[in-house]
Amino acid sequence: MFESVLIRLNKFISNSGICNRRQADEYIVQGRVRVNGKILNTLGSKISLKDVVELDGKKIIPTKMEYIILNKPKGFHCVHSKSNVKTIFSLISSLEDVSRFTSLDFLRDNYTGLIVISNDTKFINQMHNKLQSLIQIFHLKLNIDFLKKDLKIIKDFDSKYNLKIKSINFVDGANKNEIGLETSACSIKDIEKIFLKFDYKIISCDRVLFSNLTKKDLSRGQWRRMNKQELINLKSF
Repeated sequence: MFESVLIRLNKFISNSGICNRRQADEYIVQGRVRVNGKILNTLGSKISLKDVVELDGKKIIPTKMEYIILNKPKGFHCVHSKSNVKTIFSLISSLEDVSRFTSLDFLRDNYTGLIVISNDTKFINQMHNKLQSLIQIFHLKLNIDFLKKDLKIIKDFDSKYNLKIKSINFVDGANKNEIGLETSACSIKDIEKIFLKFDYKIISCDRVLFSNLTKKDLSRGQWRRMNKQELINLKSF
């Protein structure tokens, strides 16, 4: 049913975020647009969403690529669900076609903090392969006080897991079961495993920094689009 819907060619092009409809009309008249391999230069033409549209030989996806930073609240899952569980995608429901969005990585439902979401599958896949090289900072709360002797050991711990600890310290002014962790890791599970090795269980986790992205001016449950420079910097890592 979705594929049978017809849409004006200029709207199809403008929906990709490449240009507005007026500019799209100019591209069409100039013969720069092909539909299913053939030049289509008639204004007002309608096409199906399943048609292959190219501008100057480059395929157009009729959805604007969005790159979102969300400050995840507790109790929200990071995957789409058909059940009644709360997901992070309900927090961005004002965006078009939310079902196309994916989380770059996953925080457990009881964890909080920065999460990156996008409908750009290529971007998600590329960044997922870079996760182990991206610096992240977490505020962790453990089930018991963290011992100083373990603090020293874990700093130099040569783990077999997919992470590298840059620094680990007690949180100033907090209880001894709260620590700040700067690390590069492929997943939260790897962080959990290394603490379990020292007989600690993480009972709360808040990601406060992800690469070049911070929670500044972003309250819990709020989101915003990455600016152009943030996206460039993130992709360059």
